[in-house]
Amino acid sequence: MDIADVSALVVSVVAALIAGVGTVLANRRSKEALRESRKAVTATLWSALQDAIQRLVGFDPTLEPVGERLANLRIAAIALADEHADWEGLDTWLDAERALGASIALEVMETAQPTDSVDQRVENLQLMMTWTQGFSQNVRFLRKKGYDRQALSKLRTHASELANEIHKRNGWELPPDSNPRLHPLD
Repeated sequence: MDIADVSALVVSVVAALIAGVGTVLANRRSKEALRESRKAVTATLWSALQDAIQRLVGFDPTLEPVGERLANLRIAAIALADEHADWEGLDTWLDAERALGASIALEVMETAQPTDSVDQRVENLQLMMTWTQGFSQNVRFLRKKGYDRQALSKLRTHASELANEIHKRNGWELPPDSNPRLHPLD
C-alpha cells in the first residue's frame, strides 16, 4: 500500500465520519421538528376547544339556537380526545360537559319568559355563565398539567351529577349514560 492508497483511505474514513455525524445531526433535527409539529397540532386542538367554550360564555339560548355552538363544542372535543387517545377518561369527561351544557341551555330556554326583566334574564343565565367559566378553567388546568386520570374521573362525575340534578329538578328523563345501539369496533 503506497502513500496514495493510505491518503485515499484516510480521506474515505474522514468522509464516512462526516457523513455519519451529518446523518445523526439531521436525524436529531428531524425528530425535534416532528416533536414541535406535534406540539403545534396539540396546541391548536386545545385552542379550538377553548374557542368553542368561549362562544358559550354569555350566550343566551333564548335569543338564538344553541345547536350550532354545542355542535362546535362536540367537534372540538372529539378532535382533542382523538389526539389524546391515551388520556383515558378525557373523551367521557368532555362528553359529560357537553351534555351538561345542553341541559343548562334547555333549562334556560324553558324557564325564560318573554316578560322577564334584564335582571331576571341575567339570573337565568347565571348557571350557563358559571358552567362555561368552570369548564374553561378545567380545560386550561389539564392543558398545563397534562394527563391526570383522577382529575378527569372527578370532573366527569361532577358534570354528570350536575346534569342529572337539572333533569330531576325539571322533571325530565335522565340523560343516558350510553347508547345501547352503539358498540365499539374491535
